[in-house]
Amino acid sequence: MQASGDEPPSGKYMKKIAAIFFALILPAVLSAAEVKIKGTILKVDNAENRFVLKTERGEETFVTTKATKGIELAKEGAKVTVVFSEKDGQPKVSEIIRD
Repeated sequence: MQASGDEPPSGKYMKKIAAIFFALILPAVLSAAEVKIKGTILKVDNAENRFVLKTERGEETFVTTKATKGIELAKEGAKVTVVFSEKDGQPKVSEIIRD
């Protein structure tokens, strides 16, 4: 018999499993979240599918894909909002919006 307030052993294991699950899954979910940032495009490298954006944080390089919406707006001097998420350690752009 268990004393009152004690959890059965299976409850303790379930809590440990849940903690491990969230520790492994939560960072992946958070890193996939989309972020918006405003800036001015300084340089476009079409061959490498990249561009450099000057933001209030400094110069940042972004990677575009075939699925990037508004790619035609990626021109030097353009003031834009970039929607991106971190994938494979790189900021991959899902959309470029004219400001």
